[in-house]
Amino acid sequence: MKEKSTHEEIYEKLSSLFNLKFKAQLKDSPIEFDNFLLVKNVVLENENYVILFRKEKEILKFRNRDEFLSSFISFIDIKINQFEEEFKDLQKFESMSMGIKYNENEVYMRHESIGHGTTKLNQIREKLVNANKPSSK
Repeated sequence: MKEKSTHEEIYEKLSSLFNLKFKAQLKDSPIEFDNFLLVKNVVLENENYVILFRKEKEILKFRNRDEFLSSFISFIDIKINQFEEEFKDLQKFESMSMGIKYNENEVYMRHESIGHGTTKLNQIREKLVNANKPSSK
């Protein structure tokens, strides 16, 4: 028996449970699922889904599709804000270096990583926001 599911298996389970499709946007994004659990509170006798992320201390806890969407969108917003802060810090570092030697290639690669990560997170966010809108028929 496998002890842990993979990022792709977790996405597939989320997708099938909540009828959500964001695999293309998730590919190469900074979001990587680590575990997907169904947790029962034995005192309150309620159940919640819990998603754990690789390299993150945050978790998502939700009961249904709507809670997942709102929680995941909020999580993405936090990640986007962190990238924006890191970008500002990098800009400040570059402007304050005034002739001090630093690895320009490393700084360039960090800029690229921040830009790519922000773009992918915005794509996921947009897909989830659209999934949350009532369909017009």
